[in-house]
Amino acid sequence: MILFIDAEFVDNQEVIELSVWNHEGREVYHNFFRPTEIDEWPVSEGVHHISPRDVEGCKTFGECRKEIQAIFDRAEYIVGFATSGDVAHLAKSGIKGLDRKQVIDIKNLFWLYVGIERDYDFYAIPGLSRVSEMLGISFGEKGAHSASEDTLVTLKCFNELASMIPGNPYSEKTEENFVKAMAQFRDEFAIAKDAYERRKAHGWIHIYKGEGGVYKVLFKRKEPEETKQLVGKVEVGDLSKAESEILGVFQRRMIQGHRTLFRLTKNDLKKLLAYQNEYGDEEEHSLNKKLVQLQKMFR
Repeated sequence: MILFIDAEFVDNQEVIELSVWNHEGREVYHNFFRPTEIDEWPVSEGVHHISPRDVEGCKTFGECRKEIQAIFDRAEYIVGFATSGDVAHLAKSGIKGLDRKQVIDIKNLFWLYVGIERDYDFYAIPGLSRVSEMLGISFGEKGAHSASEDTLVTLKCFNELASMIPGNPYSEKTEENFVKAMAQFRDEFAIAKDAYERRKAHGWIHIYKGEGGVYKVLFKRKEPEETKQLVGKVEVGDLSKAESEILGVFQRRMIQGHRTLFRLTKNDLKKLLAYQNEYGDEEEHSLNKKLVQLQKMFR
């Protein structure tokens, strides 16, 4: 079973509205819920316009959990827009087994089949309203941030984006074709995402000579321009890894109070100019970024 979902929340992240549609375009569940821990949610109300008065006679999410659980128990795929947040909150609200479901994020399909061509950064995909507008899909009378309307628009966006998969394996909207289409999408996405992360990780070490054996060492995405002060540049596959390793090796050479200045010997400079690395994978790159942040905090 394939479920398309959207949820709205109150300020403390309790679920206040949930909509679930199937791939055939039928809403199989919709409900509003009365929060149990807070009485007002002005920030969230400004977004989804669901007031305390609107839900004062509704059941709590906990009172409806059993029937909601039964729906998700029958599902293999969960599809949504930026849906990992919704799934995480549903899990915190007591829905079990979501970690065993295959989650499809519309944002990833949009990036792969539309965003790359338009030079969108993977981490800066616009929201559902803008994505749907770009795909020629309109919201109904309720507009955005109604869970039912958002889920229906999400379903329509998915169908439009799925039609862009080479060979259009989801032209006939059966569950079997959905599985084939998503298998093809995952393979294509993995290749494109790896290439993207490699490009983002790539960079240059800039080495500039100062006075008295002091050198400025910078870690930049772009190749340095040639200047009189530039004494060397090193191209690396993973800039964060390079920064982490070099800061570790030359920590004692760092001039106190200056993050970029090092007092280097000729051998130090030779070692720095000979440095090289290659990009490993996204997980390793992410770890190195965190290590650099920690090194900067405790320097």
